[in-house]
Amino acid sequence: MKTNEIKVNIDIPVEAVFEFTLEPANTSRWIDAIEEETVNTKQIGLGTIYSNSYGNLEVTDYELNRFLELTNQKTGYQCSYSFRKIDNDTTEIIYFEQMLDGSKLTEPMKIESFKKLQEILEK
Repeated sequence: MKTNEIKVNIDIPVEAVFEFTLEPANTSRWIDAIEEETVNTKQIGLGTIYSNSYGNLEVTDYELNRFLELTNQKTGYQCSYSFRKIDNDTTEIIYFEQMLDGSKLTEPMKIESFKKLQEILEK
């Protein structure tokens, strides 16, 4: 698989979904493969580095409550999260990942992680 796209609707306002998803302390709650994640800045924005067992991912594009793109400059891996407000209480997340050189993804994200995110947020 060279690219991977996952879409999920979450019955929570977009601002809450965006905030929870970007908070590094929450990542291990919904992505089983990540035990711990940290960032190098207090405020997340362009240039922020997320660090976890997969390496360092730099925020290479960012729009509050709408979009986050992360790039591993060393491996060429890139992923993005688009947050779309369906209505006041529903958010669509579109996750996309790829290798910038067109090679295959070795460990693509699974829909189960986003189902877990949905379950946590809709409680």
